Amino acid sequence: MAGQRERYNQADRRNYTPPGRLRRIFFDYRGRTWLLIGAMVLSAGLFVATAAWAVSVRFERDVAKIAYEHDVRSLRFLAEREAEKVRELSDTVETLESRTESMVPTNQAYLVVSLAERRVWYLKGNDTIFTAPVAVGSGATLTINGKTKRFQTPRGAMKITHKEREPVWVPPNWHYIEYARKHGLRVVDRSNASPSALAGFPAGREPVANGAVIIPPWGSPQRKHKGVLGAAKLEMYDGYYFHGTNNEASIGTAASHGCIRMRKADILWMYENVPVGTKVYLY
Repeated sequence: MAGQRERYNQADRRNYTPPGRLRRIFFDYRGRTWLLIGAMVLSAGLFVATAAWAVSVRFERDVAKIAYEHDVRSLRFLAEREAEKVRELSDTVETLESRTESMVPTNQAYLVVSLAERRVWYLKGNDTIFTAPVAVGSGATLTINGKTKRFQTPRGAMKITHKEREPVWVPPNWHYIEYARKHGLRVVDRSNASPSALAGFPAGREPVANGAVIIPPWGSPQRKHKGVLGAAKLEMYDGYYFHGTNNEASIGTAASHGCIRMRKADILWMYENVPVGTKVYLY
């Protein structure tokens, strides 16, 4: 009996603590409590909306007052500044057009290459002497020793520095690394060995032995690939060429390592008709 009385007294004391009183009020007057909470939330929302509306109206009124009554000079200043910027932009465009016209030769033919359209034009004045589709840099990347090389055709102004029939391609070292990764091979670098060091391997082909591609010595027969550059090439700066290809299906696409590939008939026309020193504009 004493134990029951003690438990009853403990429960009774808990009910009269502040949390207990709140719980009792909520359960005893649940409907009224929810109504009171709803009214409070609605009042708060109306207050916020009214305040926001009042701020917006005041802002609009102040702007109108400043703009149309007290700050006409500022509006005039802004209008003048806007007109000045338009004049500056017009002057910049005219200067750019003038500079472009001065760069383009007026009395000799020049080449224009559009990387987006993958096409070359040979122009003189307003006349198009020749045009043909081309292949341009693929944009692919190759990372070697933490350095990334991107195979893209450069933009800018160049010129033809050299021409050659039946050119021989001498692959750079990255070619063999790319070849090895494509075929799942290791790489053995013998590029600084004697030109006759790989005498047992066929000329003009990547040397492969024991699961590895060997980078052949400079000047060796294995480092000289015939036919890859097609029937002719026209060199520009930094090792970029117009050249033929052994894969004419790639013409019109982004497929090269940066050079500009052309069909056999087109590159032969270029070789015969475009002199060394001709300016080239790539964009």
